Amino acid sequence: MKHRYVSAAVVLASAAALVTVACGSSSAGPNTAAGTPAASAKTGSATTGSAGTPVAAAWKPCYLPTGYQHFLKLESAKDSHGKTVVRVTPEACKVNTRNDEDVVYTSTGAARSLGFASGASVKVLKDTTTVKVTPKWLVNHKLANSPYFYYRVNGKNQITAMQEIYHP
Repeated sequence: MKHRYVSAAVVLASAAALVTVACGSSSAGPNTAAGTPAASAKTGSATTGSAGTPVAAAWKPCYLPTGYQHFLKLESAKDSHGKTVVRVTPEACKVNTRNDEDVVYTSTGAARSLGFASGASVKVLKDTTTVKVTPKWLVNHKLANSPYFYYRVNGKNQITAMQEIYHP
């Protein structure tokens, strides 16, 4: 009778180990915790080693061009009393060093509204080409690529430059 309990315990332990290996550990990789908002611009395929076994991904912060301070997700744009106002969420960005098409954005704060400084530069993508538009253009147009931008603000917390990020 005692060996039945031992056998059952071994079967349960094996099943638990199999589930853990199949699903992955919550602390073993770049996966975010449940409930944490994150978005992947493009989910890359799993990287495999020479024997076909998965290789752990290495992550690094995304590149910010000189002069740009932050990443944001553009939630919406509207015209308010003749001025364009955008609703944005600040984001952190990381890229898989083994697959540069695997990019993950994570919210770093609450959504907020920002206006544009006079003469602000806004660049969006048309296919893979960057095109300069006015801030007002954002109100009535859908973005073709992704809602992620780099941006910079002035001392009055107004956007002075904003550029859409290309994700293949």
